[in-house]
Amino acid sequence: MWVAKIEFNEKGTLIGEKAIKYNVNIFAFPISYSYEPNWIIVHIAGTIIGEQNNIKKFFKELKKDKRVLELEIKKDFFIGAIKEPLFSKSAYNKEIIYISPAFISNEGLEIINIGSFNKKSLIEIIDTLEKKREGKLISIQKKKVGSISLMKIHPELTEKQKNAIQIAIKNGYYHSPRKIDLKQLSKIAGLSFSTYQVHLRKAEEKLIPFFFE
Repeated sequence: MWVAKIEFNEKGTLIGEKAIKYNVNIFAFPISYSYEPNWIIVHIAGTIIGEQNNIKKFFKELKKDKRVLELEIKKDFFIGAIKEPLFSKSAYNKEIIYISPAFISNEGLEIINIGSFNKKSLIEIIDTLEKKREGKLISIQKKKVGSISLMKIHPELTEKQKNAIQIAIKNGYYHSPRKIDLKQLSKIAGLSFSTYQVHLRKAEEKLIPFFFE
């Protein structure tokens, strides 16, 4: 199978613009889709990381958007049906397999990890995202896929683990190159280095490795 990791600009989109506004990070997985005359209807499920007050405001505004057809929320997990533009057909078709949830950052960037037995189908997505969303190919390779990370979309994180990973994401720990180290993050969190490291590593074991592999 051919597997590609692609980064693109989410600014101005349904979820990405609100992620920037409310400083939240989102992992979302498309469950199913159908074509309508003017839209693609996509059922999605996901989990959101951020301050609780910001999460509430994010969902409140998201519900008001006309592109959201259905939305159910339980704590930091959500499932819903949304409208996507027709040019997204390159990403929503029988040729494409989502290897792991998409990551939508509070900086307005989205990264998708997708696969196909047909390399041409991946190239079409890359071309579309380059034209429409300032897309950038991170990697593309032919390999055997060992797992699909759907079950990791909503891991059970403790509040301490959620806080640790939120601080890490917010302060650029997962940027390349990294903008901050663990000692600095532990000071921001108000914890000892060893305590913060344990919380972050446990959270990463549940949430991050499949994405930042």
